[in-house]
Amino acid sequence: MPSTVVVGHLTAANKGARQKIINAVTKVSQYSKQSEPGVLRYAVTIPRDASDETSVYVIEEYANQAALDAHMGCKAVTDLISDFTENGATLFGGATNVYTSETSSAFVRPEITQCSDPFIAYASIDYKEGSRAGALDGWKKVTSETQNNEAHTLGYAILKDKSNDKTVSTVEVYANETFFKEVHARSKAVADNKAKFGEGHRTAFKLTLLKLVAGYFYKEKSGSPNL
Repeated sequence: MPSTVVVGHLTAANKGARQKIINAVTKVSQYSKQSEPGVLRYAVTIPRDASDETSVYVIEEYANQAALDAHMGCKAVTDLISDFTENGATLFGGATNVYTSETSSAFVRPEITQCSDPFIAYASIDYKEGSRAGALDGWKKVTSETQNNEAHTLGYAILKDKSNDKTVSTVEVYANETFFKEVHARSKAVADNKAKFGEGHRTAFKLTLLKLVAGYFYKEKSGSPNL
């Protein structure tokens, strides 16, 4: 059964408010890592673009729906929701966007825990009507080739949006920016996938480069082989 990935994009009122949001969400990530085996990852990230001083992206993965439901009901999360509700006027400068997906193909390497500054690429791609299934097959080949041939690609997840049947998201984690740009992006697997399912199939593409500031992408787990 595929795991569920939830990506939340929070927009703070200002840079100071963003740090308060990060501090609050970090407490939840610490609780999840220690006490929730079904929460496979809980990564707190911010854009590498220095001009964006208000965004926070929280990337979460749950082994199954029961793990997600239990997480949402735990005290750490209910306290967080109460805090954000009570102080929302000063903390937030815009609506929070939440994207829920299921894994289509993915892997993660334990070495990700040893990387002090992983380079994270989060992409959202919309495909033409009826094209997503074929595109996901193409992405599965990229995932397999990447896992077999790129030791410095530390994690790779291709995600099928649950609410939009045209959308695919990716969460990719690299040892550094140079490897992402000079090796992975130029690989034959990526080039072949673009040739087959790129121009002419995609209707929208958005890429956000992220920096990990708290939380985790990997822990010993059961129930899912995914990132």
